[in-house]
Amino acid sequence: MSHFKQLSEHLFLFEDTCNVYVIKDGDAALLIDAGSGAVAEHIGEIGCSKVEWILHTHHHRDQCWGSAKLAEGGAKIAVPEYERHLFDRAEDYWQSRRVYDNYNDRNTFFTVGSDIPVARTLDDYETFQWRGHEFFVLPAKGHTQGSVALLAEIDGTLTVFSGDLMNRGGVLYQLHAMEYFYGDMIGAYFTLQSIQTLRDCLTGEAVAGRTWPVGRCRVYPTHGDEIDEPVADIGRLERRLEELWSLSQGLRVAGTVPTPAPLYLPEPKFVPLSEHLLWGGNWTCSFFYVLLSESGKAMFIDYGHAHRAHMLVYADHEGWESMRFVEHHLKELKRDHGVTSFDLVVPTHIHDDHTCGIPHLQRHYGTKAFALDQVAQVLADPAAWASTPCCFPKPISFDKVLADGDRFDWEEYGFEIHFAPGQTEYHSVLAAEIDGRKVAFTGDNFFYEPVVVSGAVKSKPYQTTVLRNSFQLDMHRRCVDVMRRVNPELICPGHMDVFSCDKKVLDEYADFVARKERVFKKLVAEPADQHVDLFWARLLPYLADVEPGGKVEYELLLRNNLERKAVFEARLAVPPGWSADDGFTKVTLDAGRRGSLKLIANAPEKTGAMRRLMTAEIRIDGVSQGPVSEALVTVGEAQRHEGT
Repeated sequence: MSHFKQLSEHLFLFEDTCNVYVIKDGDAALLIDAGSGAVAEHIGEIGCSKVEWILHTHHHRDQCWGSAKLAEGGAKIAVPEYERHLFDRAEDYWQSRRVYDNYNDRNTFFTVGSDIPVARTLDDYETFQWRGHEFFVLPAKGHTQGSVALLAEIDGTLTVFSGDLMNRGGVLYQLHAMEYFYGDMIGAYFTLQSIQTLRDCLTGEAVAGRTWPVGRCRVYPTHGDEIDEPVADIGRLERRLEELWSLSQGLRVAGTVPTPAPLYLPEPKFVPLSEHLLWGGNWTCSFFYVLLSESGKAMFIDYGHAHRAHMLVYADHEGWESMRFVEHHLKELKRDHGVTSFDLVVPTHIHDDHTCGIPHLQRHYGTKAFALDQVAQVLADPAAWASTPCCFPKPISFDKVLADGDRFDWEEYGFEIHFAPGQTEYHSVLAAEIDGRKVAFTGDNFFYEPVVVSGAVKSKPYQTTVLRNSFQLDMHRRCVDVMRRVNPELICPGHMDVFSCDKKVLDEYADFVARKERVFKKLVAEPADQHVDLFWARLLPYLADVEPGGKVEYELLLRNNLERKAVFEARLAVPPGWSADDGFTKVTLDAGRRGSLKLIANAPEKTGAMRRLMTAEIRIDGVSQGPVSEALVTVGEAQRHEGT
C-alpha cells in the first residue's frame, strides 16, 4: 500500500503533520514542506532514491521538524527570506525571546528548538529553479509574518502551494495566528492583502511585472484538502475578514487614532489632490505621492508600505527581523489612471518606511531613481550607514544625484530640490508647480498638528526632532530657510495630513523652531551642539565583512562643534585577535568645520564567524573622549542579518 496520493503525473501528496507535496523528476524529489521527515522512508514507493531540495512555506514546527534529519541525508533546504533566522538561528532566537512582560502574541512560539541548515532563501517576487521547474515566490503574510506561497507550472497546470494562508471553503487554518501584537488582529489585514494578490495571479493580473495563464489551476494548502474553487473561496474569506475587522472598527497601532476600515478595505485607493497629483492616503504607513504625466508615465515621491501595520519594528519586534515590503497600488495606477510606465522615484529622505518599496520598483519595473546627494549616499550603501536609524537593508542605485538647490525636469514638470536636514540629517524637500499650485513634498520635516504652546494645546505647524537621526541646532534653522525659499501653497508631508500653506503658517513654523532651540539650549551646557549632536563622530562602514587575514578601511567622519579651532586625533580599539596601528592619526578643524580620518584594521587569520565590536578612540586637543564611535565587523562567512 502506497503512502502517497498521486495528484498528477509528477506531483504526489504525503500526509504527515502537514501536507508534504513531492515533485518527482527521474529518481530525484523536491518537497514542499517536510513535516516529520518520514517521507524519506517511503520515497522509493514513487521511484525516487533521494530528496534533493525542501522548500518551506513558513517556519512552524509541524512544517519542518524533520528537516534537519533530511538535511543529514543530503537534502538542501530553502526557506522564506524573512524567516531564515527562525530556521538557522533558532537556538539564538530561543535565547533572546522575551518571556516576562511579553506583549508579543505572534506565533513564533511555534519555532523549532534546534538550528536547521539553510542552503538558500526564497526571496520575495523572485524564482527558485530546480531541474526545469520554476517556483515563483509570492509574499503571503498572514499566518506568519514571513510566509510565502509558491507558484509553479507542474504537468501543464498552474499549481499553487499556499502554506497556511487559507483553507478550502474560504476559512483560516488558525484564528489565533491572526494576532500579532497584544490582542489585535493585524494578521487579518495581512491575510486579506495576500489573498487579493493571489487572486490577481489566478485571474491574469500582473504581479511584479509578470502574469500567469488563466484557466485550470490547483491550490494546495499545507493543512486540509485542495482548494478547488480558489477564486470563489478568496472572495468568501475576504468578506469574512472584513467582518472580523469591523469588530474593532479599524486598526489600532501604537496608540494611533484608528482609521475607519472602509477607507482601505478591501484594498487601499489613491486620493486625488488635483488632476495629475495622487496621494496614497492617510492610512498608508508613510505617505507617498504619484505625479501623472500626459504621456502616461508616473513619478513617485517616496514609496513605502500600504499600511502602517507593516511596520513591525517597534519594541516587541523579533530581534533578527527586517522590514518586509509587499507591492501595492500599482495595479490601480495602470487600471484607473492609464499609467504605462513607473518611470521615476524620488525619495525625500532615507527612512525605511518611505523607501522600502523603491528597490522593488527598480528590480521589477526598471524605475529610475533621483535623489539629493546627502540622501543618495546613505540609500546606496545602507550597510555603511547602518548606525543611522531606520536604514532599509536593500541598496538603491541612482540614475541622477542632485546637489542642494538643483533644478531638474521630468516630463512637463520642473522641480527644485533642497537639502533640509530636519527629522533626519539626510533629508530633502522637493517642490514643483503642479496643476496651478506650488507644492512641497516635505517628508518627515513639516507637519500641522496639535502642539503644546505655553501650556495649551493648539493646532500649529511644527518640525519633528529625533536626536539619534543626527541633529545640530542649525539644521532646523536651515529647514525654515528652505521652506521660506520654496514658499509653497500646498504641503504634502510624509505623515499626518496634507494641508495648505501661507506666510502665516511659515511664520508659525519658524517660531516653533526658534522656541525649540531656546528650550534645547537651556537643557545643555555650551557649546550646545556638542551636547545634542550624537554623530559628531561616525565610523564608516558601520557593517563590514572581511576575509581571514584581510583588512577593513574605515573613514571616521568628524564635526567640530566647538567655538575654536581644535585638533582631532583617533585610533582604532580593535577586537581580540585583530591588530591596528597604535598611534593616533590627526586632523585640525576650524570651528564649525568637518573633516575625516582614515583608519585601517587587520583581521585575524582564523575566522571568528560572529560579529565583533570595532571602536575608535578619539582625542580632542589631546584629551581622550574614549571609544566614542563604533562599528560591527564579521570575519569569515557568517551570515549578516541586516535587520538588527
